[in-house]
Amino acid sequence: MPRRVGRYTKQETTELLKMFEEGYSIYKICRNINRSQKSIRNNLIRLGKIKGEITPKRYVVEGKDVIIEDENHLFEYFKYFSILSIIIFAMIVNPLLNPIEILMNYIYLVYN
Repeated sequence: MPRRVGRYTKQETTELLKMFEEGYSIYKICRNINRSQKSIRNNLIRLGKIKGEITPKRYVVEGKDVIIEDENHLFEYFKYFSILSIIIFAMIVNPLLNPIEILMNYIYLVYN
């Protein structure tokens, strides 16, 4: 049976609160309600039953929900910088790998 998605019904919310108050783990609650653990955790945070930060963060812009993933792009930038550095180093060490050098040699041979 696929997991439910979307807003919680009043019945689901009541069942969630009842099970949480009875001491059920988030895993057992998610199996009974057929929601993901992340969904159960976020809903308990919204209801003020546990402390934490709701993930992913939602921001309302002109009445529409916008999901902004809080990711650190530093690793991505470092990865691309490393790849670019390796390519540049290879072109300096071996000019035959440099496309500009190849083009200049071709033009020199054709016109001389």
